Amino acid sequence: MITTTAAGRTWHFDRSLGRPTNEHNGKVGGYRYPVDLAIAPDGNIFVLSRGNQHGMGQIGYRDNGRVGKTTFDEHHLGDFARQEFTWPTGIAVDSEGWVYVSDEHENVIRKFDPEAIHPFPTFDPDGEAIATFGESGSELGQFDGPTGMQFDSNDNLYVLESGNNRVQKFTKDGAFLLAFGGPGTDAGEFNRPWGITIDQNGDVYVADWGNNRVQKFTPDGQHLMSFGEEFGGELKRPANVAVDSEGDVYVTDFGNRRVQVYEPNGDILTSFYGDATTLSKAGEYIIRRDPGTIKAYRMVKDYTEMGRFQRPTGIEIDGEDRVLVADLCGRLQVYAKDHAYVAPEVKLELE
Repeated sequence: MITTTAAGRTWHFDRSLGRPTNEHNGKVGGYRYPVDLAIAPDGNIFVLSRGNQHGMGQIGYRDNGRVGKTTFDEHHLGDFARQEFTWPTGIAVDSEGWVYVSDEHENVIRKFDPEAIHPFPTFDPDGEAIATFGESGSELGQFDGPTGMQFDSNDNLYVLESGNNRVQKFTKDGAFLLAFGGPGTDAGEFNRPWGITIDQNGDVYVADWGNNRVQKFTPDGQHLMSFGEEFGGELKRPANVAVDSEGDVYVTDFGNRRVQVYEPNGDILTSFYGDATTLSKAGEYIIRRDPGTIKAYRMVKDYTEMGRFQRPTGIEIDGEDRVLVADLCGRLQVYAKDHAYVAPEVKLELE
């Protein structure tokens, strides 16, 4: 067990979920460039794959973009929403389990039935979304590059916009409620924000990608604090943010290939760099099926490097304070927070 201890908190690496793949017959979980994830009220995990990234600046990989549904025990339940997106970026689940996905290129939010699994390679040519809202523009209620999304305790949906550099709040049916933010570097302003979360008090955290910081707001958009720029906790292109039950803040530090963990006051606690020392069940399946493949060999040959985060993006925390991190390796790495303090080992030097 790989354990990290800092300031009375202890985390241990728990497991790895999934493997890098476009899809494989629907029986084993795999992701292709997973950019975000969400945990449903029943504990199931929904992972948003953007698609095959041969040229990350391009768009239009609809064949590989999809939502995967799996469990913590890595029982892959299936995939849906194939052929639905151009540039999917954020995913959120409401209190009833409905799944919402933002499309940064098409400037819409789509709602999906979480039980409507389509076995590979099928999809509904008429579209699987049961509802859609949003249109291109800069007026209130319109979108320019919707990215991260998060529901509050009242099932209102907060949506970030990388183009309009703001946060908008809607009912779950898409009715506009409020907006805050704007372009810039001052407190309360954004530069292409990407990820968002809401803590137990209803406060809103935004990963301010271009300004290399995280900002915290009240539910109605009043700026409370910013962090990520001091005390050794610097960020380089923060992609997403999550908060655990004790108020500690976790940020996927995309540019530095790590997760930064902060105390509620913004002081840096520790960093995770990826600790996947064993293959996931899906990865083990590859080796059992064809142990001689170059792919399987590479996954084991250099696993010290393979276990590290490549480009961490989505991050979520469940009710047990398990931290799930998605990155370009096409998997989720899971860390568990131990609430009983574990003292670090002290090595005595003999004279």
